[in-house]
Amino acid sequence: MYKNILAAVDGTAHGAAVLDAVASLAKLNGATVHVIHIRPLQVLGGSFAPSAVVSPEEEADGQRVVDDALARLREDGVTAEGEVDDGLRAELADILVQRAQALGSDLIAVGPGHYSGISALLHSSVSRGVARTAGASVLLVHSEV
Repeated sequence: MYKNILAAVDGTAHGAAVLDAVASLAKLNGATVHVIHIRPLQVLGGSFAPSAVVSPEEEADGQRVVDDALARLREDGVTAEGEVDDGLRAELADILVQRAQALGSDLIAVGPGHYSGISALLHSSVSRGVARTAGASVLLVHSEV
């Protein structure tokens, strides 16, 4: 059914659950998995005159997340490739949808939002944004966390 899966990972238990789910689907369907990790960028300074755009995550840490995910999938016999991108928090869903389109993905696998309560109201949900705008099926994978 699915032949080209985009799996968003973040190095958390949610990302590990995404990998477990896509590994099972990929093995059943002979699919290729494309792993993506997006390093979050933050704008420093005022909103009208930002002074810098930085990431709280080192480049090497983002690459490690992808490398670990690829090793895990390949160990399970899954054909996998991966990349690290950068993006502002508000753009993460759009980045995932655009990458899925560019790759011809027929499934996008994401974990749930990390926010709850009032924080969930104040922050946009990447998974909700992906589900709302994607031209492919979306798998929301929950973990035991």
